[in-house]
Amino acid sequence: MKFRNIITSVLTIAAIAAGSLQFPASVISHGAADGGFTDAQIEASKLKPTLSASTIDLKAADAPSSVQTINITIKGADSSYSSTGFHVYFDKRLTLVPNQWGGAATKGSGITMLSSESYSKGNCIFLTTAGSKDLGEDGVMWSFKVKLPENAENGDFYPIRLVYEKGKITEDVFINDSSDNDSRLMQAWIFTRGMKDGYIKVGDYNAGDANCNGTVDLSDAVLIMQNVSNPDKFGVNGTASGHITKQGLKNGDVASIGDGITSRDALSIQRLMLNSHLRSPKIDKDIDADS
Repeated sequence: MKFRNIITSVLTIAAIAAGSLQFPASVISHGAADGGFTDAQIEASKLKPTLSASTIDLKAADAPSSVQTINITIKGADSSYSSTGFHVYFDKRLTLVPNQWGGAATKGSGITMLSSESYSKGNCIFLTTAGSKDLGEDGVMWSFKVKLPENAENGDFYPIRLVYEKGKITEDVFINDSSDNDSRLMQAWIFTRGMKDGYIKVGDYNAGDANCNGTVDLSDAVLIMQNVSNPDKFGVNGTASGHITKQGLKNGDVASIGDGITSRDALSIQRLMLNSHLRSPKIDKDIDADS
């Protein structure tokens, strides 16, 4: 099993280096990311790590053309992983800034003892590690820098998304050296429940908070659907006391940003509330990779 893990990682690296792995590969169904385990089995996993991207709040005056560092951090998997590979998509309005060696990303303290490679194409980064022992630790696995556009302004929101993908000959992994059952359950947990997206937010924009109450929950999705189905009552100039406001319209526009409030925005918020992290990068026009 140890050799299979190493070979999987080597094949992944070789496929990208040779250009045979296309970006973006199709984001596949929950059934593939769960590794064949049931929800009950995944919930009973001994290891339930969280893989997260940075969340950054900027003042409007500090945003234009600024360079920000995004950290990808693992928590709850100390000394429990070796072979990993996953994708990160960043908003297309952001520009990736190569590190001092010309690479897409820089390895962090969590993977110091593992072999690692990073590759980028368009607004997608593929990050991978390999090792013959479980030397992966909790902490920052990777960091990369992005530059905001010169016209960045108050209210801008730039999502950073962690995505599980499967190609024709490779698939994303997060397992230990032996690829035992506990390790595969850990991987299923991460890819179905443990990926936490990040963002860069400028000013007073609270993505998803359609009712402007300071939190994002299902009531925001409800208000969006009410606005769509009955704008006379729940639109900006609606008669209902809890109608949506101009700020709410901006906050609620989270799917295909810039096209206004639609039912897809409500669906996106519902997915967030259900802790679904298998969203297609194409859900937002500003984050989908070039086809």
